Amino acid sequence: MKNVAFLIASGLLMFSCSNEKNQTEEDIQTEKEEIQETVSDSTPDAEWNGEYMKIKDEEEPKVKRKSQGSDFYSMGRVDLKIGENQVDFKLFERKKNALTFTNESITAFIRSAFNEDIKVRFKKKDIVINHKGKYKADPSEKANNSFSMTILAGEQGKQKEYTLESGEAEIIAFSPRLGTLEMKIKSIFVKKDGTKQNGEGMIKMNFENAVMTAI
Repeated sequence: MKNVAFLIASGLLMFSCSNEKNQTEEDIQTEKEEIQETVSDSTPDAEWNGEYMKIKDEEEPKVKRKSQGSDFYSMGRVDLKIGENQVDFKLFERKKNALTFTNESITAFIRSAFNEDIKVRFKKKDIVINHKGKYKADPSEKANNSFSMTILAGEQGKQKEYTLESGEAEIIAFSPRLGTLEMKIKSIFVKKDGTKQNGEGMIKMNFENAVMTAI
């Protein structure tokens, strides 16, 4: 009888250990699956960029290059309001922005990353030394202590042209060595269809280069 009881007890013990082992293996497998599912759900989408895994951001703005030789740069700010239209340049096209000057003039050529153009020219004797101050509008570019300005701005296919008619501008800062120009303006512009609109704002640029010309 003792032998029978011992065999029964041994069998129950082995069955219990087997059940515990199976249960433990099932618990471990379940835990692994839960961890894998949690990692899969919580890890953001990423892609290899050649150097490291970069997390994808659906809201990340994408600026497309117009050509292989054309990059976009932050060179300053153009912030003008003409009528109800905002002329706001924050990105500029490489090698299309220049500052030229002589002893009697300063000319700025500005192009945004979206084919928008501004040309502004100041005329004054000894302007490099005595550049600070106010200038009166003169579309003919003949008067001393004057300035002229043309603007092409807006979305492709809907661009608007503006030509300075009257008003004034002020040069706040100019440096041929650093290639910088800062100005503010309050004037009247004429659209291509002859409509006149008030305009005002500021331009603060750090050009790629400043070149002194003969004329």
